[in-house]
Amino acid sequence: MTISDERLLFSSERSGYRIYEPDILPRLQSLLATLADLDVVHASNVSTIEGRQTDIASKQRVIADLRQSHRERCLPYILEIEALRARMDAAFG
Repeated sequence: MTISDERLLFSSERSGYRIYEPDILPRLQSLLATLADLDVVHASNVSTIEGRQTDIASKQRVIADLRQSHRERCLPYILEIEALRARMDAAFG
């Protein structure tokens, strides 16, 4: 730890601010951006299916499949966010 790191830590402890490990915030931002991108693609796919001239039962089946696929694609990112949260909680728990 450098002197400036020690000053920042001491200053933050006095003022009540929390300091996380430096890799947490950029990784969290990246994961949230990826999830947002997946959500946009999913919403677009659902909108496309809803706009098709197909029977309602077929649309519902395809949309249900899309939702399941979306959940499966998002799960690894959600789990990693939970792991980051656990690291943050451990640092201040």
